[in-house]
Amino acid sequence: MRFVHVKLIGPAVAGLALVLVATATLPFYGAAQIDTAARLREETIVARNVALWIADVEIALSSWTIWDEPIAKIDNEPDLEWTERNIGRSVLGTSAHRFVAVIDGSDGLFFAMSDPSVAGRPFFARGTQAILADAWPMLESVRGRERRPQDGGIPKAVASSRMEVVGNEAVLITASLFQPDFRTAMPVGKAPILLTVMPIEGGLVGVFGDRFLLDDPRLTTGGAVAPGRASVPIARRQNGEPMLLSWQAPRPASDMVMRSLPLIVVSVLAFTLGAVLTLRISRITARTLVNREREMRQAATHDFLTGLPNRSLFEPRFGAATAKGRAAVACLDLDGFKPINDTLGHAAGDEVLCQVAQRLRAAVRAQDTVFRLGGDEFAMLMPGLADADAQAACERLVETIAAPMQLSQAEVRVSASVGVVGIPGEGWPAPVALDRADAALYRAKSGPEGSVAVAAPQALPPAAREPDANGRRGLALARRSA
Repeated sequence: MRFVHVKLIGPAVAGLALVLVATATLPFYGAAQIDTAARLREETIVARNVALWIADVEIALSSWTIWDEPIAKIDNEPDLEWTERNIGRSVLGTSAHRFVAVIDGSDGLFFAMSDPSVAGRPFFARGTQAILADAWPMLESVRGRERRPQDGGIPKAVASSRMEVVGNEAVLITASLFQPDFRTAMPVGKAPILLTVMPIEGGLVGVFGDRFLLDDPRLTTGGAVAPGRASVPIARRQNGEPMLLSWQAPRPASDMVMRSLPLIVVSVLAFTLGAVLTLRISRITARTLVNREREMRQAATHDFLTGLPNRSLFEPRFGAATAKGRAAVACLDLDGFKPINDTLGHAAGDEVLCQVAQRLRAAVRAQDTVFRLGGDEFAMLMPGLADADAQAACERLVETIAAPMQLSQAEVRVSASVGVVGIPGEGWPAPVALDRADAALYRAKSGPEGSVAVAAPQALPPAAREPDANGRRGLALARRSA
């Protein structure tokens, strides 16, 4: 009895243990999810603000790039003196950029100028050609997005920027396309490009860490970021290696859980005590519920009189059988059953049905299944049988049923008619198969008692319409009336 109790209560104990574990771990799991969401949100905010800062720089440069006169003085009639005065000195004198270069329509260097204050700094000391080599990806990006101005307004800025780190120095490299505003001068071919370099004074960590109030900001190379830290790609080294700005991510939920830990422990202990008391009280209830469920499941899927599977089990077993290959479905109806009910009573009729069920179960193969569809109608599912083999098997069943039956009141004889249909394989709906077998049974009932009729072969597409219950009921009524 103790072992039975363990089997009955074991699942409940395991379930309560799982609930206890879940109750203990859920706050930490939920905190981790909330903290992850907070980290992702902060990463998104930082990345967007960096992009907005770069966009502001690009828009500010449009004061020099969206202008008819540079097109005329750089592209149409090149004028180095004008370019130096109105582009080079103007940009260096009125903005934070410390290097200016102009690339002409053939992608050659037209003009370059740097501020003397950065002559000795690592990035700028390498010379103009090294700076142009670093900026080449931005130049290609601008060329890829270059479009002829359209009528109807001032064109939008076409620019590309990237932050780069050389040694301990960080700079912002920007390439901006020269475009006419009022179209008094138009590029002959490809438009010139303005290339600028702006040092990020204070470094990436200092500028963006303070700008976004980040906790413990660091610059990480190669994508290696410690667990629990947030990060966004912000710059590259000369060799293309990415650099990440990382910082200690906020952990609001984890901090709250740690403060609530004593309350969580007390709650888990109280829940454990309540669970133990509940298990003791529910032991008998669990046993009753398990038994009741077993009885209800048996009643839902099996005939209460014969113990055979009922119609609800036919469709899943039919699908499993036909998924493996061909199968045969037979519908069997007793001949002469109604007179037994009328003369000897329904109890005798029930005895006949039980003996028929026993004979069918004993006569079919181990892999075959016998169903009671209702009344004196039975069905057999016979996997793997060809039509001829299924017909021969049904004829043997008819002979078995035809043997005398000894009832409590008298000895009786009944015969059976059978309709068989061969199912070539998967794709047949179960109700359609039953309908075909039922139609063959109707033909068998029209002949001598104990007849077996086989449905003619017929291809059936998978989308065949399943017969409705009214159609099958009408067919059965017509057959019984006949």
